[in-house]
Amino acid sequence: MPSLPLPLAVLLAGLGVACAKPAPPPPEPAPVAAGPVAVGDTSDGGAVALDSATVARLVAQDPLWADALRIHYDAVAIDGHVDTPMLMLDQGYALGERHRRDHVDLPRMAEGGLDGAFFSIYVARSYGEGQAATDRALAMIEAVHRQVAGLDEATLVRTADGVVAASRRGQRAILLGLEGGHALQGSPDVLRLLAANGIRYVTLTHSNTNSFADAATDAARWGGLSDLGRELVTEMNRLGVLVDLSHVSDSTFEDALAVTRAPVILSHSSCRALHDHVRNASDDMLRALADNGGVVMINFFADYLGPGATLATALDHVEHAVRVAGVDHVGLGSDFDGVPALPDGLGDVTRLPWITHGLLERGVSEADVRKILGGNVLRVMRDAERVAAEMREGGA
Repeated sequence: MPSLPLPLAVLLAGLGVACAKPAPPPPEPAPVAAGPVAVGDTSDGGAVALDSATVARLVAQDPLWADALRIHYDAVAIDGHVDTPMLMLDQGYALGERHRRDHVDLPRMAEGGLDGAFFSIYVARSYGEGQAATDRALAMIEAVHRQVAGLDEATLVRTADGVVAASRRGQRAILLGLEGGHALQGSPDVLRLLAANGIRYVTLTHSNTNSFADAATDAARWGGLSDLGRELVTEMNRLGVLVDLSHVSDSTFEDALAVTRAPVILSHSSCRALHDHVRNASDDMLRALADNGGVVMINFFADYLGPGATLATALDHVEHAVRVAGVDHVGLGSDFDGVPALPDGLGDVTRLPWITHGLLERGVSEADVRKILGGNVLRVMRDAERVAAEMREGGA
C-alpha cells in the first residue's frame, strides 16, 4: 500500500487512527555526485556566504576571521532547537523569504552558515494532555511539511546521513523535534504515529509535569520517570527517536539515563554552574551526559545565560560545558524564535559565524570547532540509529 500523504495522515490521527508499529523510515538517498557519506564527516564543501566587503572588513579587524569563515561555512553546522514552526503555523510565516523580524528563515540560515536545524514542534501546556495536544503537534508538522515541500533550498530529513547529503547539495536540512511530551498522551501508539510523521526527538516534558515525567519547573508527581515513562524511553530507543532531557527535572534526567540504551540530548540547555537556573544543566548532569555518550546543546536565551548576557557569555557556557563534559559532548541549541531575549551579538541566525570566530579566539582547535558546530550531534544521531537497528533486529 503506498504511504499516505501527510495531510491524510494528520486527518487520521485527529480521528484517533494510529498504526500499531509503523516501519522505520528508509534513509534518505545521498546525491550521486557526492559519493558515500563518511561516518564522522563534518565537511560539506560550502562556500563563504558573506559578501566580499564584509569578509574584507572582518579579516582587516582580525586575520583569524579568514580561518573562522573557511571553517564555519565548510562545516556541517546544526542547531538543536529553533521554534520557527510555531510562526509558520500561527502567523503564516514564510520560511523561504527573508524577514526583518524574528530569528530564522532560509536566506538567513544560508548567510549564517546553518546547514541543519531541529525545528521544534512546540505544544504549550495549555493544550492539556489529550487529543487537542496531539492535534496541535500534527497541525504544526503539516505546516512545516507543506512549506518545505515547495522550497528548493530546504528538505526534510530524518537521519544523520540525510543531513550531510542535504548540506552537500546546498540545501538546509530540516529535522523535527517534539517539545512537550504531554502531546504523546502517555501513549506508545501516539509516539509511533508522530515518529512516522517525522519526529526525531521528543522533549519528555515542557514546563509541566505530565503523566509519565516530572518537569524542572513544575511540582513533582513521579519522583522522576513513571513506569510508563520508562516504557516510552525504551520505545523511543527502538524507533531511533532521540530522548531530549531539556526541561525535565534532575530526577527525571537521572531516571532516563538509567533506562536509555542510546545517547540522549539536551537540545537547548546551558550551564547551571555559570548561572543558577533550574533549566540549566548542573556539572553532575554534564558528566553523566558524557558517560552516556550524549550531547548538550547550549541555549542562547539571555535569561538562561545570566544577567547582561553577550556573545561572550554564550561562549563561556560552551567553554564550561567542554571543560566539564568534554568536547565530544557539546553542541548548539539556540532556541531562536522561541525566546524574547537573546544576548548582545547573537541577535539572529546570521551571527553564528561569530561563535566559530570566538571559539577559535579562545584556542579551540579546528577539529573541535567542527564537533561543536554539528559533528557531535551527527555522531549521537548515528549512535541512536544504530541502537534502533539493533533493537529491531533483536525483536525488541
